[in-house]
Amino acid sequence: MSLESQSRIFTKPNLVYIPLSITIAHTLNFIINSPLSIWQEFPPKLPNSIYFSISIIPLLLFISLTFEPIRTRKRFYTLLSLALIYISIPISFRKGNYPIKIHNGLVTRGAFFGMKMFLFLKLNRTYKNPKNSKEFKSFFWTLFNWRFDSYIIPPKSENDSLIIKSPTTSQINKKLINRSIITFLKWLIFELALFISNKYEIKIPEKAYQVRLIEFIIKGTPLITSSILLYLNSVLSAYLAMSIIYDIFTIIFTIFFRLFLYSTSENSNHKSILIKSGLFIPSEYVSLKEWMITFLFNTKHIFSMPWIASSPRDFWSTRWQLMFSEIFKELGYLPVRNLLITFVPRKIANMMGVLGALCFSSLLHEYIIIGISNIWTGEHFFFFMIHGVIFILWEIVFGYEKKNEITKIKRFLKWILLLTINLIVLPAFVEPMIRKNNILPKSYLAKYYTNN
Repeated sequence: MSLESQSRIFTKPNLVYIPLSITIAHTLNFIINSPLSIWQEFPPKLPNSIYFSISIIPLLLFISLTFEPIRTRKRFYTLLSLALIYISIPISFRKGNYPIKIHNGLVTRGAFFGMKMFLFLKLNRTYKNPKNSKEFKSFFWTLFNWRFDSYIIPPKSENDSLIIKSPTTSQINKKLINRSIITFLKWLIFELALFISNKYEIKIPEKAYQVRLIEFIIKGTPLITSSILLYLNSVLSAYLAMSIIYDIFTIIFTIFFRLFLYSTSENSNHKSILIKSGLFIPSEYVSLKEWMITFLFNTKHIFSMPWIASSPRDFWSTRWQLMFSEIFKELGYLPVRNLLITFVPRKIANMMGVLGALCFSSLLHEYIIIGISNIWTGEHFFFFMIHGVIFILWEIVFGYEKKNEITKIKRFLKWILLLTINLIVLPAFVEPMIRKNNILPKSYLAKYYTNN
């Protein structure tokens, strides 16, 4: 077999078509040979491998149908149907008693990839505007880029010289070493936080927090909660878990960049193995390299010291979970804002857009809670929507102040006010995650403590 014919095997479509064919064949074989009794209830109790295959087939089909632009309504609505089926499967099978790692993984992937599917469909409806000449990138390509507009420094600014456009070997090594050390230290703190969570159990009332809060305000009923320190410890654990996962991917991408994309003066004239294998054409290789440099050296971390935020805008827009900010903007903020701006004042439309973004975030969190814990209390919806209201009220009260008028004392007082508000509504965020089963993993320190 020639090198040219070998390279065709490793094209991006084949990386999807081959596993898609295998999973479909595996699923069909089970359907044909399984007894009819399995299909007499919905959802049926399936073997773990079949459940995984059925869950992953809509995603692979979606990827396979998006290597070219969406030219027709039929293709658009086919892709929309696949996206809806993909996110509905983990919810439908939430009572199936499948292994936690398999089911919870499918729920979280359903939430995250589902968002990307809807975002892709919104941004690539070329049948709506056939003259749209923007460069098309497949859904497969977008899976590598979750933050397409998150530079530390805007590309066209006075500090453009601070942007790293061609990193040196020392900069790559420094990035790898520093991120590895920071990740290890975060893991130690994460283990300590998990140990505290495992040792000191949080007792969660069955009644939803917003109901207890309303009863406290109206009737004076005692507001029963666990220790606020344990709530904060749970938030710290969740924050560290997401931060460590992001850091691990950063380390992996840095190693990948160093091995396959970094060109020294000695090997600059040699073709990359990614091009030789047929995975990338030269233009895609250049795009991947530019994106890698942007991600590794010119993009903010998904968390930027959220504990020092002194306003809701500062917290939600620039410091907390920046990985999904563009998705919430495109799927929550802009649709609501653009719908209302035609018949209400711009400021009101912008405020409602903020509620739309936080509403979308609340639906995402409720999806995960329902899929994993099989409960719905509306506490996450309450948590995010009340933060949307606080965001709007904060802008009405303090939005008139100019930056040069905000002193350190004012900033500190605002920080105290925001902290107080967050502590009041914090149980609505924490309690659903640990009411039935703790989403966080067990600590190695806790296992050792239990065994001894």
